[in-house]
Amino acid sequence: MKLGVLTPALGLAVVLATAGVAWAQPQTKLVSRLDKGTIQAIWCSALLFEESYYHDADSDEAIRYENLAFDLGDSIEALLLDEHGMRQEEVDEIWSIFDGGAYDLAEADDEGFLAQLEMCESNYDDLL
Repeated sequence: MKLGVLTPALGLAVVLATAGVAWAQPQTKLVSRLDKGTIQAIWCSALLFEESYYHDADSDEAIRYENLAFDLGDSIEALLLDEHGMRQEEVDEIWSIFDGGAYDLAEADDEGFLAQLEMCESNYDDLL
């Protein structure tokens, strides 16, 4: 595996782990073995993906958020499969849980969702 593929996800995980922000990410036994930074990176990917739905499907903003989510997600998925030895079914379940949590947060607390999204965007852009 190429280390360069994981660098953005790992770097974001480190930044988010030290950011001191209260994250409302979902809890699941599937991520109990993962470090806090990786869990927060998964959460950021889910938040970015959720934000893509709040823009017109083919708009530049929707495509931008979707690309950010998938780029980060691809790096995380490689880490989960290769470094943590998870099965694809487990990774898919994690995405389902976290994507659902991002949707629930956006529906219940728009201001909180946007604050967390802004933190993710800010830290993600700093790493690129």
